[in-house]
Amino acid sequence: MKSHINLILVFVAIAALIVAAFEYKHMRAAAKTNNDAAAAISKRNEAMQAQLESLKLAFPQSAADADGSDTDPNASALLTARKRAAKGQAMLKEGFNQAMEKYRADAQMLAERLKTDHEFALKHYAALRAQTDMVNAPFRRLHNLSREQSEALAEAEFQRMLRADDMQRAQDLNQPDVDVKAITKEANDEFASNARAALGDDLYEQFLVYQRQIPAWNFVNKYGSNASLADMSLSMEQASQLADAVANACPAFQEGKPVNMRTVDWNAVNAAAVDFLTPEQMDFFKNTNTEDTSWLSPKQFKEWLDAIPKQTQ
Repeated sequence: MKSHINLILVFVAIAALIVAAFEYKHMRAAAKTNNDAAAAISKRNEAMQAQLESLKLAFPQSAADADGSDTDPNASALLTARKRAAKGQAMLKEGFNQAMEKYRADAQMLAERLKTDHEFALKHYAALRAQTDMVNAPFRRLHNLSREQSEALAEAEFQRMLRADDMQRAQDLNQPDVDVKAITKEANDEFASNARAALGDDLYEQFLVYQRQIPAWNFVNKYGSNASLADMSLSMEQASQLADAVANACPAFQEGKPVNMRTVDWNAVNAAAVDFLTPEQMDFFKNTNTEDTSWLSPKQFKEWLDAIPKQTQ
């Protein structure tokens, strides 16, 4: 009993540290272009706090725990495990705070350089503009957009990204007079109007579906790149079908939300992919670990979890 309870709480603390460390590493890298990154990290930190608090409720502290009495071996084991979990939680908070301080310092440096270094600013905004072409490239190819349509869509996306870039910097610098919700709504409304004007009503509705599929397309792009290196390149039709399969295997997408790669049913994807991937491509698909950059792959995360009990026994 003592060993079992001790193992449970230590496992929870270590798992929380591992997940948070990897998640924050990737979320911090994405924060410069994602306005909700910092808020998402904080919410997950709060969720882990609630998890640890629930453990305390599940195993209430007894008088023996409080005074360190060892009359009850199980109570002593609970106290020791609880202290280890609390230490892990404290380390998590300390690491998070230090990382956020570093991130805000970098944001301040970036803001100052954009104001004072004209050449750097031009390169920074040119990089943003280039991203618009990459984000919507599959949609342009799938629907054979004209040059005028492509340029109009890219310019609309660029204007929205400029707003997001400025807003993210304002949040990073804790500027209190920035109304994030209002600015975000204004930028999205303006983008929707410009994109609809560029594409027309019917094509714009398909573009909205594509935007919700972008995480799936990011995954397909990575798989396609790896497959090309192995001389098993995907055609545009295969890439589109695979993106559809990944999206359709995600509950969030079925509810009208963007694809959440963490909840994709990969068995369903495999079953659908058999119909349009060659046997060689299918074998490569099943055995290649193509990670989403914002989260650990299921295979990698499972390897971490499987290793933890062996280290704490």
